[in-house]
Amino acid sequence: MKASRLLALFLALLTVVGVLAACAEAKDPGKETLPPKESDAEETRVTHDLPPMTFDGYTFGMLHWYIDGWLVHGIDLYAEELNSDPVNDAVYTRNSRLSETLDIEFELEEQTYSEVVNTIRQSVRSNDDFYDLVYARLTDVDGVLLEGAFLDYNYDLPYVNLDKPYWDQSVREQLSFGGHLFMEATDMNITDKNATDGVLFNKQLARDLNMPDFYQLVRDGTWTLETLYDNMTAFDGDVNGDGKMEAGTDVFGYLGADDVMMSLFYGCGGHLTLKDSDDLPFFDFNTEENVDLVMQILDIMYDPAFINEYIHKEANANCFIAGTGLFHWSRMEKVVRLRGEENIDFGILPTPKRDEYQSEYLSMLSEHTTGLPSVLASETDPETVSYIMEAMSAASHYDLQSAYYDITLKTKSARDDESLEMLDLIFKNRILDIGELCNFGTFSTNLLRWASGMGDYNIMSRYRSLEKKIESDIEQFTAAVEKIDALRS
Repeated sequence: MKASRLLALFLALLTVVGVLAACAEAKDPGKETLPPKESDAEETRVTHDLPPMTFDGYTFGMLHWYIDGWLVHGIDLYAEELNSDPVNDAVYTRNSRLSETLDIEFELEEQTYSEVVNTIRQSVRSNDDFYDLVYARLTDVDGVLLEGAFLDYNYDLPYVNLDKPYWDQSVREQLSFGGHLFMEATDMNITDKNATDGVLFNKQLARDLNMPDFYQLVRDGTWTLETLYDNMTAFDGDVNGDGKMEAGTDVFGYLGADDVMMSLFYGCGGHLTLKDSDDLPFFDFNTEENVDLVMQILDIMYDPAFINEYIHKEANANCFIAGTGLFHWSRMEKVVRLRGEENIDFGILPTPKRDEYQSEYLSMLSEHTTGLPSVLASETDPETVSYIMEAMSAASHYDLQSAYYDITLKTKSARDDESLEMLDLIFKNRILDIGELCNFGTFSTNLLRWASGMGDYNIMSRYRSLEKKIESDIEQFTAAVEKIDALRS
């Protein structure tokens, strides 16, 4: 590294030494009052097409999963009272208005992720419709998904209009199989937005190292896998010169986790499955393009400039605050947690493309940190439930999404206009691969954890050892879909 760059790196480190001790504890972000909503006078507002109805005090029961210590809760479904937090107040206002106009009440129950799956099964077996809307964590839902546990958005929920923009069209297409749709993303929720990934960068460190304008690279379509690798390895982060890269001492090009594998894989257009003319998945990983892509990603994750926080626990978001990483893989919920942190000036970028010929930026929607709304097959009043779902989604299209997107992210987290532009790209094209959701042959789990086996590039050996299991799982999947079809006919 040139002497000027090394000096710049040391000067940058002088500004963060005092906050390295804060690596273990994040600052409380505080609260902020919801500002007046901008006028929509020139906008053709999206509305639902529901006929006027009321429901005589109907209690709309919702069930949502959680994991102790995680920030994933049903905060977008229910709020006890106004508290000046933008999202909370938007949810409270939405529910209050719907309660009054529709004559309904909202109830929310939260259970651990494993309890939710058990509750779903028990409710369906006992014909219990206590819960009208259920949210199981996506990574746990594959079993009940094929047991006929849920009603079908395409057939059973008459008042849901999936063509409306408050229902996510890309998720709708990806989660459909055999013409069925049992889960869908909607504007009534923000947890799925929090589960969408991107790349943060330390703006001060980028300036000190004379890095290019990353925002302009994105605009030019040149923010690619190669560009990420070139910039994360463009400087010598061995600050003390001991020949070792260690968290808390040295500066890394990329702070990440095992999840970086799937994030970059999907962001660069990789896929585990495609769907045939009958809307059924088939495994398609074994292509030259996919395998070469995994090799490129492993080059990044095996480089000394990358640190995996699952292996080195110190390499977390708070260490990014301390200035020990240029890039940081992040879901948007981490961005929300960083919104009140004054010790770092950061920018937000989409996941890089594979090359300049890839037409659009793609973002992984994590199956590990979100659920999507489903209706139990034991529901006795799908008309009422679907009406309320449609009304909630339409009512959330502006105010809740504005509170989350425009205020929580753009005003409180993003520090510049360019990051706002990047967020638009991040949320535009979100990827959910049903091959990962169903974990055919456990291959996605193997691929996700691959980078923990440092230096191992023999991905095809792992694939071949699982190939028969993959084929068997897809055959069982197809048989389950045929059973669902038979029950419906």
